[in-house]
Amino acid sequence: MPKLKNRPPQYRQAGKYACVYIGGKRIYLAGEYGSPESKAAYARLLAEIQASPTGIPLPNEDRKVTVSELAAEFLDHAKNSVNSTDYDHYRVALLDFLEKFYGDKFPVDDFKPRCLKLVREEMVTPQRF
Repeated sequence: MPKLKNRPPQYRQAGKYACVYIGGKRIYLAGEYGSPESKAAYARLLAEIQASPTGIPLPNEDRKVTVSELAAEFLDHAKNSVNSTDYDHYRVALLDFLEKFYGDKFPVDDFKPRCLKLVREEMVTPQRF
């Protein structure tokens, strides 16, 4: 009779990033492989698995990530990983242009190529004061 596997997913490396595989699907953890951030994310995932009645944390399908939330997460990441000049360029692009059209309530899932085209056109249009 085969043994049943009831082990947590393994902490793995995908390129330079940390990940786990759940149900054959790769899930990236925050940060690079071996970093304190990725290890904390892995510990949080294991806690969610233990707390879940099914053993596998399922994403909340009702909750949609907004463009503002994604932009804030990106800026947090960029602040620690790029120089200050590049960070300022990212911040201007995100806050002045992207959030002007697709801010607080716009879901990331609905951000299509036409949306990016509108933002890009706004960036190259001379500003009239």
